[in-house]
Amino acid sequence: MKPESDLKEKTSHGDVLFPLQQYSTILSPVNPEVSMHWHPEMEVTRITRGQARYSIDLQECLAEEGDFICVQPGLLHMVRLPSPGAFASDSFVFHLNLLGSSSGDICTLRYFAPLMNGTLQLPHRISASDPWGPDISAIFQSLSQAYKERYPGYELEIKSLLFRLLRLLTIHPKAVLTEEADEAKCSQRQRLKKVFDFIHGHFSEEIRIELLARLCHISPSRFMHLFKEATGFTLNQYLNQYRLRQSAILLGQGSDIAEAAYSCGFNHLPYFYKRFQEYYHMTPRQFQLLPETQQLSEGCRKSPRQIRTHIL
Repeated sequence: MKPESDLKEKTSHGDVLFPLQQYSTILSPVNPEVSMHWHPEMEVTRITRGQARYSIDLQECLAEEGDFICVQPGLLHMVRLPSPGAFASDSFVFHLNLLGSSSGDICTLRYFAPLMNGTLQLPHRISASDPWGPDISAIFQSLSQAYKERYPGYELEIKSLLFRLLRLLTIHPKAVLTEEADEAKCSQRQRLKKVFDFIHGHFSEEIRIELLARLCHISPSRFMHLFKEATGFTLNQYLNQYRLRQSAILLGQGSDIAEAAYSCGFNHLPYFYKRFQEYYHMTPRQFQLLPETQQLSEGCRKSPRQIRTHIL
């Protein structure tokens, strides 16, 4: 039994008629990160507790309580705890089609199309002390209230608030508008998507640097530098941690320890026990005995109407 894996996030954010979903993400030493992934929707996140290190389009930033994180459509991103502790955030994930990006009006030409093709680059992080912070916070709070209460006309209210939010983000002093997209960066982004797609689809197998370098059409030494820049880890470190999180999913689903280890590419049980204990600070057996709500190997995403594990 293998956990589901793919670089493109499989979670459905809302539905076709209203493609928007609110989530709360919780990280802890037992659930220390959300792996590298991407989605066609835009994501705006408010940090509500603690701090975490985000990697967004190969750029790292440390986000703390009160900060906002902005992820444009199609960008690779991941989040992890920088040290033992607790972290929580609220996010709205929405497709720009909700605001009419598929039409040919002036908003599409000036804002939505540049957001999607990368010629308009929004700031990845807006700090709590940023002059724009209070206005963004007020809009985010109103969005949360409308989404939770769902009073008559809440859909119109949410759309109007998203327009206001995007306006603030696009006129922020750190937003950058260019005439053409950075072709080198776009190419690098697509290469990395192939790499992580392959890793997440073949994590139980032996994966060599030379193979991944060929996927990117670059040398192994250049690949190792690019991968470390994108994730903060070497390939072996990232692969081991990803395998451990997938094994934790299986343990939480009732697999025995040996099955979980072998299914995730660990061919020697003593090595698996050692790495598992180093990563989770407990044995696999102790992990199995945790309450179900703590047995989440990726950051737990909780919506107001359901709880799901963020499996990539």
